[in-house]
Amino acid sequence: MKIYPLASLMILLGLAACKKDDPEASLPAATQEGENTAGCLVNGQALVAHSYGGGILSAPVPALQGGFAFDHSYYLLMDGQLDGKGVEVMLFLQGPQPGIYPAMGTYLLNMNTQYYPRGVSSSVLNHATYRTNDSPEVYVTNARHTGRVTLTATNKAQGLSAGTFEFTAVGTQDSTKTITITNGRFDRRN
Repeated sequence: MKIYPLASLMILLGLAACKKDDPEASLPAATQEGENTAGCLVNGQALVAHSYGGGILSAPVPALQGGFAFDHSYYLLMDGQLDGKGVEVMLFLQGPQPGIYPAMGTYLLNMNTQYYPRGVSSSVLNHATYRTNDSPEVYVTNARHTGRVTLTATNKAQGLSAGTFEFTAVGTQDSTKTITITNGRFDRRN
């Protein structure tokens, strides 16, 4: 068998270029140590959580916010930038009853509900939202546009939460618009 060094080099360079062009390669690893990282693909484009903005009179928008709250809820706000716009992805999960927070496991985002903070936290059901800072449009999961969040690590005492997520959400102002989030992951510590 003959080995063609130039052909082998071309194949290796081609494979390296494919890896470099893969948007998932720029997402943070799916860890569970409280590293305060998060990311996802938004319609195939990489969105990595990071703070942005701020100035002399204002603080920057933090990369990750949320945690265990409201006596039985969990929420995560992931902020970042995509195509030069500020972007926010929010996950909201309810525990089974007051005093009990969501535990490790998979939570379906498949019900019609008001989205937080528009609705009262005690009556809002599991959902996810997506919005940009240049538009009033909010994309929300519902019974037709669904998704899931899997909590892979939770420790309320340490403020630790980690997991994965994916969803399709529909516009609240224009129901013909949807957004698809895939390969989501987060690892947060308060």
